[in-house]
Amino acid sequence: MNNAGKNMYEKLTIRDKFMFGKVTKNPVIAQKMADLLTPVEIGEVKGVEREKFLQHRSSSKYVKLDMYLEDENGRVVDTEMQNKSQNRIVQEELPLRVRYYQGMIDQEILSSGTDYIFLKETYIIFICTYDPFGKGKYVYHFHMACDEEEEIQLQDKMNWIFYNTTADLSEAPEGIREFLNYVENETVDDDFTKLLDKEVKNARLNEDWRSEYLKTYVNDMDMRREGYAEGEKRGRAEGEKDTQKKLLQNLMETQRVTETEARKILGI
Repeated sequence: MNNAGKNMYEKLTIRDKFMFGKVTKNPVIAQKMADLLTPVEIGEVKGVEREKFLQHRSSSKYVKLDMYLEDENGRVVDTEMQNKSQNRIVQEELPLRVRYYQGMIDQEILSSGTDYIFLKETYIIFICTYDPFGKGKYVYHFHMACDEEEEIQLQDKMNWIFYNTTADLSEAPEGIREFLNYVENETVDDDFTKLLDKEVKNARLNEDWRSEYLKTYVNDMDMRREGYAEGEKRGRAEGEKDTQKKLLQNLMETQRVTETEARKILGI
């Protein structure tokens, strides 16, 4: 067993996508989380899908949704755990990612020949462990509104919500404040965070899940190593090309020969 992976698994918190997925397999937690993070009262949840795979054409980009559920009223809630990335592009593309998720979910909902009126009310929620928009808010809600008349809402049934665990949570309502604080600091302050913490600790003891995580961890490490090796190989190739180019240029200028002649002289 990989000790580094084992130690890492035992330290996983709900911030980790793997742990988040395991914890939200509990239907009680999924129901309570959906109730808490959406601005409407969610009806009884009919089913929860972890890592729901969506791809409507073999040539299109697929998505895996962290926690996807539908309630008895037909509302769809997709909840994603989003950690800060060192890759600036990953952070900047977040709004476009949500746009793509929305399109994929809409295609999943609406079968061929069905009228658009049957598109369901959807909530796409990102729990961000950083401030996604840099304004210090604990939450950012987005709806389609008219630029010229802001009070005109498009009523398209789309709701995009981004939570920020790093914000000053003094203005956050009870329940959300405790939840975001738990995600950020593992602080247990109410019944729901107590339930979450218990589920996280139980998950850490689950040997099947530990093995599943270790396989994922080892596979990810192997892929990274392959990526690094390929990058180094490409880097060397690019370096050789640059060197050849400089030698050719220098020879052409100093000896006043053509590129073809310079290549013959250098044997390239």
